[in-house]
Amino acid sequence: MATKLIAVLDMNDFQEAKKAVDLLAGLDVLFKVGSTLYPADGKQTIEYIKKKGAGVFLDLKFFDIPNQVKGSCAAVTRLGVDMFTIHLLGGKEMIRSAVEGVYDAVNSSGLEKAPLILGVTVLTSMNDEILKNDLCIEKPVAEMVSHLAEIGYGEGIRGFVCSPHEIELMKKKFPDVKLVTPGIRPSAGGDDQKRVMTPARAAELGADYIVVGRPIFDAEDPRAVAEKILSEIGVIE
Repeated sequence: MATKLIAVLDMNDFQEAKKAVDLLAGLDVLFKVGSTLYPADGKQTIEYIKKKGAGVFLDLKFFDIPNQVKGSCAAVTRLGVDMFTIHLLGGKEMIRSAVEGVYDAVNSSGLEKAPLILGVTVLTSMNDEILKNDLCIEKPVAEMVSHLAEIGYGEGIRGFVCSPHEIELMKKKFPDVKLVTPGIRPSAGGDDQKRVMTPARAAELGADYIVVGRPIFDAEDPRAVAEKILSEIGVIE
């Protein structure tokens, strides 16, 4: 599978998100709805994205007691999203409950396919220093990513969110999984993600999906930026 682009809808309401989706209409992209947009107008936005024929990545990183996560995963499955996230720090029982929630919803709703559950390991805003000083975790980021991914894989997770610098490690260890990679920057620029990389390099390393937000929608011509990224990863010539 060729690397695909996920454009982040970091907007505050449906009208802003709708404009962003319309700007990229017809391009081979998915759209990410996250924790800023979803509480405001998430369901309406998801319905609109699907109406436009694009895929939906819902990034809420479910992390709660197992029964709550099971219900949340069943609910978002019924919304018809293509992918969504859970946080693997929730542990084995929570992860199992997430998988059960998805398949309960698929079976009871007559859906044709289940969404891909993506396990989140270590946020791309974190580095070794933050793990050690803020969370009292002595293990380096790469080791934590590997450890949490092993737990998730053992419970049936076949997709992970990881920084570009963990792609090689994850592909080597779990060759059959899908990797969604944030921290992608078309050109040099500073923001709050510590472990970043260009689209072309991430695709070369084996990322299945790359996630880009601000560099697209903060640009003067968002569509041109998206097309440039799609060209870099070989989706369009």
